[in-house]
Amino acid sequence: MRLNELYAAYRDQVQFYMVYIREAHPSDGWQVPNNLIEDIIVPEPTTGEARAEVASACQIALDIHMPLLVDSIDNSVDEKYVGLPMRLFLVDADGKIAYAGDKGPFGWDDEGFEDAIKGLVG
Repeated sequence: MRLNELYAAYRDQVQFYMVYIREAHPSDGWQVPNNLIEDIIVPEPTTGEARAEVASACQIALDIHMPLLVDSIDNSVDEKYVGLPMRLFLVDADGKIAYAGDKGPFGWDDEGFEDAIKGLVG
């Protein structure tokens, strides 16, 4: 996973966090055929504890190395950052957004994200 490579390369200079937001393709919502093929059948969590369990399973299954945070059940992070289904952000030392990637998967640009990191850390 490219994010693991970026995390390994820059984790001494940048604090990395992945935020697990609401389920993009819940079994009780917009279930995609590929999830059925891969036996990824997850209903939309209705409690923070259930969301944390799904997030943990996701982190393990995808071998995500960086720390994982979990959005609250009211989806406050997702609503503020429009993160669904996935999106990259870089926040500078002053707390300002230095990079806001387009919504994925089609707008995903890990090279642009790395360029932004390089721009901040020199």
